[in-house]
Amino acid sequence: MCRCGAAARGRIWSNGVVPESSPVLIAVLLVAYLPPAVVLSWIDGRERRLPNRWVAGLTVAVALPLLGLALAVPDLRPGLRTAAALALVLGLGAIVMSLIAPPLLGMGDAKTVPAVVLMSGALGTEVLIAALLGIALVGGAVGTAVIAATRRAGVRFALGPVLLGGPFLGLLGAPVVSAALGTG
Repeated sequence: MCRCGAAARGRIWSNGVVPESSPVLIAVLLVAYLPPAVVLSWIDGRERRLPNRWVAGLTVAVALPLLGLALAVPDLRPGLRTAAALALVLGLGAIVMSLIAPPLLGMGDAKTVPAVVLMSGALGTEVLIAALLGIALVGGAVGTAVIAATRRAGVRFALGPVLLGGPFLGLLGAPVVSAALGTG
């Protein structure tokens, strides 16, 4: 969990239920991540694709402010460094999985993973774990609903909106993860 200066010590901004993330990280989430994520979700839901330009724009829109924060706020550097490393590793893993088994994960979804992991990881370890669990649970529920509605296995559906909701699912689930890990 990110503990950044006075905000973490004095609980200026956290009510104890929502994880304590730096307000500037929440600003990056709402200002840099959310607008392109909404557009990408809408496109994926409508056309079943995630355009490269929008995915690249999302990645740059998240990476540049976080890089600036890492340079400006030394307390954030360790968490952001870890988030960037995890984003690279999980992103490469998703791309490899997409190349090996395209029916399991679309390439657009795989290319979106680094931005989602970077944003979720920047918000804290518990947020990242809850985001990954939330994506798996909600994605599985949506997949089950699609199979039940169409009565056919192997039906493809837009995973992008679920994937892009990861940081928000992470913020919602982080208190549960924190309690389960005994860190809260």
